[in-house]
Amino acid sequence: MRYLITVLLFAAGVSCAFATRYSIHGFIHDMENDRYLAAATVSLMPNELHVQADNKGYFSFEELPPGNYMLSVRFIGYDDLHVPLLLSRDTLLHLHLTPSRVQLQAVIVSANNNDERTIIAPLPVEEIGRGYLLRHNAANFVQSLSSLPGLASMDIGAGFSKPVIRGLGFNRVAVVDRGIVQQNQQWGADHGLEIDQYDVDRARVHKGPMSLFHGSDAIGGVIEVLPPFVPDEDMFRGEASLIAKGNNSLFGASVMVSRKRGDWFTRARATIQDYGDYRVPTDTIEYLTWKMPVHGRRMKNTAGREANLSFSVHREGENGKGTWLHLSNVNAKNGFFPGSHGIPSLPRLEPDGATRNIEHPYAASNHFKVVLNRERRVGRGRLKYDLGYQQNRREERSEFHTHYGSQTPPAVDPDLELRFVLNTLSGNVRYSVNEEERWSKDIGFSTEYQHNRVGGYSFLLPEFDRFTAGAFWLNRFTVNDRLQLTGGVRYDAGRLHVEGYHDALLAEYLLRQGYDEDEANRYARRAPDLQRTFGDFSGSVGFQYTPAPRHSLKMNAGKSFRYPSANELASNGVHHGAFRHELGNTGLQPESGYQLDMEYRYNSERWRFTLSPFLTYFSNYIFLELTGEWSVLPHAGQIYAYRQSKAMIAGGEVSAEYEIDRHWRVSSSMEYVYNRNLDDHYP
Repeated sequence: MRYLITVLLFAAGVSCAFATRYSIHGFIHDMENDRYLAAATVSLMPNELHVQADNKGYFSFEELPPGNYMLSVRFIGYDDLHVPLLLSRDTLLHLHLTPSRVQLQAVIVSANNNDERTIIAPLPVEEIGRGYLLRHNAANFVQSLSSLPGLASMDIGAGFSKPVIRGLGFNRVAVVDRGIVQQNQQWGADHGLEIDQYDVDRARVHKGPMSLFHGSDAIGGVIEVLPPFVPDEDMFRGEASLIAKGNNSLFGASVMVSRKRGDWFTRARATIQDYGDYRVPTDTIEYLTWKMPVHGRRMKNTAGREANLSFSVHREGENGKGTWLHLSNVNAKNGFFPGSHGIPSLPRLEPDGATRNIEHPYAASNHFKVVLNRERRVGRGRLKYDLGYQQNRREERSEFHTHYGSQTPPAVDPDLELRFVLNTLSGNVRYSVNEEERWSKDIGFSTEYQHNRVGGYSFLLPEFDRFTAGAFWLNRFTVNDRLQLTGGVRYDAGRLHVEGYHDALLAEYLLRQGYDEDEANRYARRAPDLQRTFGDFSGSVGFQYTPAPRHSLKMNAGKSFRYPSANELASNGVHHGAFRHELGNTGLQPESGYQLDMEYRYNSERWRFTLSPFLTYFSNYIFLELTGEWSVLPHAGQIYAYRQSKAMIAGGEVSAEYEIDRHWRVSSSMEYVYNRNLDDHYP
């Protein structure tokens, strides 16, 4: 049984030598959302006193002699709580009960509220709370989620992690933070998620296509960060967490304060972390056929630091609806291991006597975001809209070096190798009608505009502007209390403009190497002026069937698609994070996928079992492939180019859990993913 107890002891204002009677007062809370639990039963032994908490979760025992007591709290759907007390003064308790897992499963199955989890019931979805995140706390938010079946963390470099759902990642998995899709140059394998994991109270993981709600980038699934629960009663609460990890000598802290007064709820959080070079269980590593020493078994220059701030305010409206405003800023600086950045160089690996310093090369990123959520009743339905602005600024810095020979350092900021500045404006509107009837409908519209600018003495990705818009219609029909049918359709359209780029330094270099003028200018055209327009449908049909209280079955079949991203269409340069020349393909078409997802659940008093198979077929999957051609860029190696082919991805997850008693559980899970290129017949 897991619980959190906050005990505040206070002495009476006036005490007398003969005052030997004391009181116990307290509040009963839900651990996941901090709401008060009205009507909880509180017992005090050995006096055999029993009281029931009022509608604010408050209870009290008066006129108690000093001594040892056992306080017990019981509430349907929650684990029992037992607290030993040595009473020597008046005592105030805040007791937090953990929801029973059996009850949680029942809530998920029978919930009536019209959120995304209920609307898309045929798709597998996991919802987790703060308790789960604290128990599985790891280096970052994605790693903390990776213990969920079907979700993996792709870890690259020092502290960089990207989510992978059922074998799909990058621009195929959308991270939705409080209604807005996170946009932070996620095409880069060495670009982290940039979300403060300590600022997340609740999250959902949707395993399967979510293009109906979130458009192109949700073809593989969605990780949804939800706003915190708002307490029912006025309160003030503070929280402080100290963080320490041994592998990289990390230390940090996260502090939160929140207040509820009347219709207003405010919350603020600050998190800082600082870590040193990572330890590894080896003395050498191999990179590009080079064997490089790891002195002291610590990866030189992999130290980093992080500083995050967030502020949220909520105003209660009518019928429990209201308005959220959320602001956040995530700032990070991470060193690159010098042996794997650019051409290997053994002298750069020599120890410098420090393990917490960050030298060249390194990456610095800052993600600022402001989100407004509004929900209100309109006519017979509910109107909800989300507005968001994001700026993602990423810089990669390295001491100026040139492969051309004639290139001179820039007059301003000479060590800036690459800079990407992405500004994103987003908007979503959804209208839900007839929510309490057998046939309910949802109509929605979303739009997004991206403005990307680049800089630095190297070139990888050109500047671009992208505009997308989409509309969807979703139906949910409840046949009876056992069967629910769901279906919907969506159409998206988008326009991408890429700024052309001519590399005069490369043209000059190639002329010196003996290329003729036409050939040199052709290679020096690193990015063409490009205008592309895309449009496609996505849709799904499914059902949720509960033949008996212990059994449930879900099935969903659908079609989804994804626009080619700017890097897949127009990149042309050395990506130092992967050290390869990546070449875009201007002829790529939107990626189309056809998915079949199933889920079977069995829940009894002691056993819980879940089986979730899936199958996905892509008619034109986009991927990066080694071409066998050598790059004309000096010291760049072979070219990796984007192309398309038919592909299949299949697999599933299975998990089982047995509850020995209320204190002990035994669980196990397994997942399997198989993929194959159907044109070239290799995985």
